[in-house]
Amino acid sequence: MNVTLLTPYKSVLHVRDLPAFTTQAYILHPFDELTLLFLDTYAKLILSDKSINRFPEIAALGFWLRRSNLNKIKSENPHLFENKLFISAPLGKVLHICPANVDTMFFYSFTISILAGNRNILRLSNRMDAPHMMTLFSLLNQLLSEERFSVLQSYINIISYGHEDNISEFLSQNVNARMIWGGDNTIKVFKRFNTAPRTKDIVFADRISLLCINCASYLTLNAKELDKFADLFFNDAYTFDQMGCSSPQTIYLLGNDDEYTRCADTMQGHLKKYIENNYEAEIETLASLKLNRAVDDIIDERINKKFGDNYCTFVQLKDGRDDELFHSCGGGYFYLKHIKIIRELRSIITAKLQTVSYFGLSDDDLNQLQLLANNEGIDRIVPLGMALNFNYIWDGYNLLDELSKKVFIR
Repeated sequence: MNVTLLTPYKSVLHVRDLPAFTTQAYILHPFDELTLLFLDTYAKLILSDKSINRFPEIAALGFWLRRSNLNKIKSENPHLFENKLFISAPLGKVLHICPANVDTMFFYSFTISILAGNRNILRLSNRMDAPHMMTLFSLLNQLLSEERFSVLQSYINIISYGHEDNISEFLSQNVNARMIWGGDNTIKVFKRFNTAPRTKDIVFADRISLLCINCASYLTLNAKELDKFADLFFNDAYTFDQMGCSSPQTIYLLGNDDEYTRCADTMQGHLKKYIENNYEAEIETLASLKLNRAVDDIIDERINKKFGDNYCTFVQLKDGRDDELFHSCGGGYFYLKHIKIIRELRSIITAKLQTVSYFGLSDDDLNQLQLLANNEGIDRIVPLGMALNFNYIWDGYNLLDELSKKVFIR
């Protein structure tokens, strides 16, 4: 039952010998000064490293890890730190099953967990071998090797192993919580393993997200504003090739018939130019992928129109197919739907719907969206450009709450 330990140092050891399983007492308190210093120092290393800070998702992580942002998280949760009935304490050992499609996401949930004072074991996918990720691990090890941060070696264990069920079973039986990313299939796999009676599971299932745009607002944009729109759209949809659970798959255009037609044509043409100049991808492979999906959509009678190019493809959903949530093939393949009022979205409000990002909506339209969220679906409503911005409130969980133990005091 050997695993490869990437952090705090690269070695192969038996899973039971992971530093996280030390019998030493927990010394980190929630939002411990040592933890804050470590994460803030790590943020500065990330932001100053020219080999990785050019990646938008890495730069975003670096900014998010700054002490000022972490203190803001604490200030937004006074119920955990100013309550006369209980004190917050670490939950214990937390196993993170990290996703492969959005390779920096686990850093956020791990951060929340160590801020709560927990020891962490992060299981990486064997497919996660991108150079920028290896640099992030190297920077972590650089910090952990410093004497002032050496105690954190039992709080940060990043490991890799194959599909050995006996290792996953051992870890599941010996942790206090599991954070399972990776979608429905990964959740099903880990639900098979026995856990301790009080082990808490926080799961992140397959979700689908959409974008809602007010056509009239878009059609009034000047050239500079159109470029800004394209930049925000690109950040949401193309950063992870549309594979993030909060990346938009369907675009709902709100307006009358004429506004819809003009908005769809104008937006596709402008996005095409922007994306062609900024998208680093094998466009030939994506072209084949999109063609196959378009053929499938036609055969399944989902769509009645296709326009655009390989950089930005719009396919128009048929009437009667707007009560389903479709996940595209990614890489800039977007379903398009015309709506005249926000309430038309109510037919797709299911537990699968995670994020609704928006552009140009009125206060009344936003109020209508919030009313629709009083349902099983919609866990996030955010402006265009913020779909991928992580928050400790994610998928309906307050992760800081979930990863803290409340000790009743009387």
